[in-house]
Amino acid sequence: MDYLFKPISDEKQAHEKIVAQIKRAIFERQIPPGQKLQSERELTEIFNTSRVTVRSAILTLKNDGLLYVKKGTGGGTFVTKDIAGTKISELLHDIIQWKNISIEHVIDVRGIIEPSIAYYAAKNRTDEDIEKIWTSIADLERSFNQKETFQSQDEHFHKALADAAHNPLLSVFQASLIDLLFKFISSIKWHDEEKESMSLYHKKIARKVEEQDTSGARKMMVEHLVDMRQMLARYPLEDVLK
Repeated sequence: MDYLFKPISDEKQAHEKIVAQIKRAIFERQIPPGQKLQSERELTEIFNTSRVTVRSAILTLKNDGLLYVKKGTGGGTFVTKDIAGTKISELLHDIIQWKNISIEHVIDVRGIIEPSIAYYAAKNRTDEDIEKIWTSIADLERSFNQKETFQSQDEHFHKALADAAHNPLLSVFQASLIDLLFKFISSIKWHDEEKESMSLYHKKIARKVEEQDTSGARKMMVEHLVDMRQMLARYPLEDVLK
């Protein structure tokens, strides 16, 4: 590892100073996403402080979503690969409980964000993006008979589309919004014709993105979301919110 931390000269606010140093190293990409930190013992020696203080700092960063701890062989403390999406999803979930947000609110916001994502995906996509989008559609169709896998692959399509927009902020909001939506609808058992409809719209959107038809991609996404709203309306509210 080619990044260096500085020893803490004053025990006062040692916890805050360690947190600040590790945060800076993460944000400046001295420690890239997925990278493993030094061991707790090594960090104690580097910072010239107590193991309890180092452990407390790591826990703070873990709770902030910047680090995660992996147990077992090859384990240790690692930098989170998707920091923003994780934290915003958690925050939005808390806001739902506090503000009594409904699934209708989530769907309305999705109707604002996702058509823009489709537009910019068509505008900015690369050949590699297109390959990932079509792969996610093929994976979705293979998962028709598996509820959990189907939901995951549906999420992968929308993530691939957001990545193709090449706007990190849009990607963060989209990932958080999809995660939020699935918290509402995870108990739904979709009928085959509904799954086929989702897949069909994914293909229509993918074609427009591949053709770099920005207005067409936006239009197809709007139609897809209208179709999704109509499908959700067929299910009793208690099924949606389980």
